[in-house]
Amino acid sequence: MKPQKRETLLTYPVKEHGPFLATRTAGDRARRYLEERLTAAAPVAMLTIDFGGVEAMTNSFIDEFLGKLYLHLAAGDIPADGVQLTGLDEETREGVTVCLERRKQIAVDGDTHELLGDAAVLADTYAQTRQLGEFRTAQLAETLGISLPNANNRLKRLVEAGALHRQRGSGPDRGGKEFTYSLSRPTRTN
Repeated sequence: MKPQKRETLLTYPVKEHGPFLATRTAGDRARRYLEERLTAAAPVAMLTIDFGGVEAMTNSFIDEFLGKLYLHLAAGDIPADGVQLTGLDEETREGVTVCLERRKQIAVDGDTHELLGDAAVLADTYAQTRQLGEFRTAQLAETLGISLPNANNRLKRLVEAGALHRQRGSGPDRGGKEFTYSLSRPTRTN
């Protein structure tokens, strides 16, 4: 039986919480509200976190809201195949980047299609995945000239960040698991 495709899109406007966002308590409340909406809409193909209209955020708010959200995403606790951030201006982008770097996490800027956060090693990998479209680990490893374990580690981080979607394919004859990767792009909105 083929797994059912997730096609629900969810946009979360952070501005719902105000144009100036501060404190860990406010960040926790915003994250919990988002998690409730995700659970109600699950399964979600693409979560867009829209920062449009947010003029300023403190590091405490960003860490509690986004930093912890990405930890939950990496743990598999967030029911979304893909996540992107949009509407970031220069100031909010800088705050988000610092938060993600401190937590050794990455995120995708949906407006520029760049990685934010701890992305130095992954930037070239992500750029190559965008060119390949749909691929297997061996194809990426060959294209980048890296080992299969190295490619697997990089792909795991991109999947955990919601930048890529991973689907199990038919395994090789010698056993093991084989996956097909693609950019997290849903086909329609429900």
